[in-house]
Amino acid sequence: MKQLTLILMTFVFGAVVSMADYNDTVSGSQTAAPEAQGIALNLTASGDLPGMNKVTLQRDGLNVTGGTWRLIVLPQNADASSSERGNLVGTITGGTLTLNAEGTVSSASSVQITIQSGTGDYANVSTGTATLNLSANAENPTQLTGTLVLSF
Repeated sequence: MKQLTLILMTFVFGAVVSMADYNDTVSGSQTAAPEAQGIALNLTASGDLPGMNKVTLQRDGLNVTGGTWRLIVLPQNADASSSERGNLVGTITGGTLTLNAEGTVSSASSVQITIQSGTGDYANVSTGTATLNLSANAENPTQLTGTLVLSF
């Protein structure tokens, strides 16, 4: 009976996967994209998972209805000769936008990301979530800054 209990406990412990949280500060801008492709953002991340984010947002009015997300993770203090550590890929599932008079993003709130896969150091990632919040820089409204909080 002790062996059965030990086996069962090992199985239960192995089935419980602890998720870790990662916090990044992001900055970047909206890039030109055909309307049918949605709103495209290129963002640089610093913090727990430094790298480059490529975000495409689909919208209905000011509601985010879908899109794609990719984070190319680089080593801490990466330079031009650094190799990427891996990629995280996901889909956008919701959020809200504010647009300025020119029709470009001035803020994005609670943009929900479902992380679906990873490569390289993150090849074992098959599920997770993230939340992106952005606002326009008061001194340079074309520049967006904010936070990206990931859990996987």
